[in-house]
Amino acid sequence: MKNIIVLLALVPVCLFWNLLASAQGIDVSGKYEEPIGQQIHIYRSENNHLSFRSAYEAFKYGHFSQSSNSVLNFGIGAKPVWLAFYVRNNTHNYVSRKLLFETPWLDTIDVYFLQKDRLVNSYHLGDSLLFSQRPINHRFFVNKHDFGVGDTVVLIRVESADAMVIPIYFLTSEEIADRNTLQAYSYGLIYGVCLALVAYNFMLYIGLRANPYLFYSLYLLLFVILNVAYTGHGYQWLWPESPMWQQWASPILIMACTLSGFAFTLQFLNIKVTWPRIYQWVVSSCFGFSALALITIIAGKFIATLLISIVFIFYFFILAVILGVISLRAGNKFAKYFLLASIFTIFGGTITANAIWGFIPFNWLTYRASDIGMMADAIFLALALAERFNINQDEKLAAEKMANIDLLTNLNNRRAFYKFVQPLWAMSLRSRSSTSVIILDIDDFKLLNDNYGHPMGDRVLVKLAEIIQKEARSGDVLARWGGEEFLVFLPETRLVDAVTIANRMRKRIMSIQINIDKAEKLSFTASFGVATTHDIDVSLDELIARADRRLYQAKKQGRNCVYPDPYDQKPYQ
Repeated sequence: MKNIIVLLALVPVCLFWNLLASAQGIDVSGKYEEPIGQQIHIYRSENNHLSFRSAYEAFKYGHFSQSSNSVLNFGIGAKPVWLAFYVRNNTHNYVSRKLLFETPWLDTIDVYFLQKDRLVNSYHLGDSLLFSQRPINHRFFVNKHDFGVGDTVVLIRVESADAMVIPIYFLTSEEIADRNTLQAYSYGLIYGVCLALVAYNFMLYIGLRANPYLFYSLYLLLFVILNVAYTGHGYQWLWPESPMWQQWASPILIMACTLSGFAFTLQFLNIKVTWPRIYQWVVSSCFGFSALALITIIAGKFIATLLISIVFIFYFFILAVILGVISLRAGNKFAKYFLLASIFTIFGGTITANAIWGFIPFNWLTYRASDIGMMADAIFLALALAERFNINQDEKLAAEKMANIDLLTNLNNRRAFYKFVQPLWAMSLRSRSSTSVIILDIDDFKLLNDNYGHPMGDRVLVKLAEIIQKEARSGDVLARWGGEEFLVFLPETRLVDAVTIANRMRKRIMSIQINIDKAEKLSFTASFGVATTHDIDVSLDELIARADRRLYQAKKQGRNCVYPDPYDQKPYQ
């Protein structure tokens, strides 16, 4: 009877080792570039505190079920799960391999290595522990084991309040180093581009004081911090001693990033001015989501906070597209870039979210889809802001030009005249060269306006401006000085040459005939006053005043003449 009892006790053990012998398992001599999920058995116990010995017994008795997926995915808020697989070493030496859990947000990972029912090694990982407690300095969870000759059972317990996605790799140290290098280059590119755009747009904000550039910088910066948080770089580089923040960082940063995205959207599309009711609705909904998230954070409800943040960001994605379409149909030329950026972000974010939730296969491309979408988002929005900057600069230059130009005659006004003349004047003072000024005035212009009306007077002014532009030299500066009075600044010009130029203008003006009707044509004349520096210390305003006095003398001489400086004896006619 006693022998029968012993035989019955040995039956499950024999069945277990027969199972190991017949199963495929992991062979240390093989190369496994993809996750090993299909070699793993799964056990989901109702007892959250099941010991590893009890789990091992359940594995031996066949209570674990074979996984059919290469990446294990149990969704958000799943109960703790036990995983098991065995590793075969048919060599005659120990073989070193590393297990890589390529998800940075798992709370607890307990790994046990057993040979012939004996525990030979164990590791306790997870971001609920300080980063310094990890056996290997890595943003993911990595442990190393030297597999002895024969079969080793690897038993793993995973617990996480976040999405329980578990891609497990069985790799050599060199293979992990290669993966790290490739990922470092890709993340370096993303972070580098985004941070460069953050700095560039922030400098534009400082220079232009335009809020869209500030909100775009904030939006991109928060995206980078969010990405750093959920990729594990943040825990590795920025807050390695804060496991509490590591747990809450993702939902809180999702909320912050989304709020900054809404702020940028409202500013960039000018929603407050164009659609004030929509603006109020968006602001109110942002306050509502923020209040809900704050309540769940204070209550310590992580899963509720995470779900609120996910719903909020998808709400932002949908609303951003709607606002982009509305703005585009309303004629906002920048909305096309915004719309394309939003579509790429939604597409990438949706793929990543579905991969994490287990609705679609989890792999490098689906996991990094949100990063790719955000890169496209950043590029399109940068193009939009660049075009906006160029248009604003063009409008600014046009406004400055309009502020400096007399709209009727298209000549410089007084402000522009001084702007252009000051450097020329300073140069003439240093070289002590002669500088001349001509002031001309239409004769009897008030009478012309009274007889023919102001529209005709405007035609006369335009025609006069055309004549003096043609007769002036390329280096001369012209301006409408006020009313019917015009001024010409002639650098490095002696009095005799200035008088010659003025007299040529006077004769051309005399020849003008403007059609009033078929039977009548209008002619008019102008008087000129000319002054020069004569190497005498004098200010620009004093020189202009001297030319103005000469103009007055020309008027007294009978008009339609050029009156030079008092050094000459008579006016030129």
